[in-house]
Amino acid sequence: MASAVASFPAPKDEPAVDADEVVSPAEALYDKCAQRPAGQIFFQRDLSNMQVAETITQLTSILQELCDRHLLKLMTLEGEPCWKLRSRSDADKLRRLTPDERLLYHHIDQVQAEGIWSKALRGRTNVTQQTLTKCLKSLESKDLVQSVMSVKFPNRKMYLLKHLKPSEDIAGGPWQSEGDFDVALIDTISGIVAQHIENETCIKVPGNWNDYEQAIAQKKAAVQGMRDMEDLAPAVKPYRPRRDPNTSRLVHRNAPQYPTAASVADWLNSKEILRGKFVREEDMEQLLEMMVLDNRLEKISGTNYRTVLTATDTKVYNGFADAPCGNCPVFDLCGDEGEISARTCVYFGQWLETESEEI
Repeated sequence: MASAVASFPAPKDEPAVDADEVVSPAEALYDKCAQRPAGQIFFQRDLSNMQVAETITQLTSILQELCDRHLLKLMTLEGEPCWKLRSRSDADKLRRLTPDERLLYHHIDQVQAEGIWSKALRGRTNVTQQTLTKCLKSLESKDLVQSVMSVKFPNRKMYLLKHLKPSEDIAGGPWQSEGDFDVALIDTISGIVAQHIENETCIKVPGNWNDYEQAIAQKKAAVQGMRDMEDLAPAVKPYRPRRDPNTSRLVHRNAPQYPTAASVADWLNSKEILRGKFVREEDMEQLLEMMVLDNRLEKISGTNYRTVLTATDTKVYNGFADAPCGNCPVFDLCGDEGEISARTCVYFGQWLETESEEI
């Protein structure tokens, strides 16, 4: 009589392992790499420290498997081999490519954001024009490759990977969008830059600051006030300053740190106003020179810039040089109690548009 053998379920704290759920070393290494920040570059020492492979030989075999499955991309950085992770969706797309499509994709991937001209691509791969055209259209339809027109070479169509942003040599500088100058962007940035340079090179003063006409009017009133003001009152018109003292106007600073193209570019980049774009010194110089031509800025010492002020703002008077006293031949004889004085000076009277007293 055969004895029956009772079967007992596995303990709850030790669940049975399903053989189908066993993770391969290649999958384990890929999962560990996927936990790192996107775009990270892995060197052999980094992958060894993940403790998935016990030996270098086993690690090499795992890496070869992942590269064959297009889950890892083999690269070289400063002469040292390194690897970069691909998403599973991108790897699946690459596995479905034909040999010719994969060859073209490989060469496009090598140039990165610089892109490659279709004619140069054909020369490197040695495929026929018909095959080249067919494969490039297929890669574009699968969202693996994009084509853009070059700003530097308008007649060339450049190809680069879909997720990459074209370099400035292809798409143009920060002032361009899709190969054309962005007028609205240029107007906005030039206004911001103009305000920054104004703050660096100018100060605001009251509207009647250094008001020459006001000073002359006050001097006239003082000279004429020495006579009988009751008799001259109808002839003396009350002075009305042309500039409102409650307003303000701009004047240049005495010793400012004049901005340069490099300093303005650094300031603009630090403010992160142009998101996703970096302004180089030559880009900023291009914008500043345009503002000089528009008479919004003026160039100082060949490399510095400052705000252009209107004629009324920049007009500064020197009372000693403007008055006739500055070049008077008898200046040393003039005095309050002398034979020649401001009251009896013919030139002083002409300057103030008053009548001089007779000696």
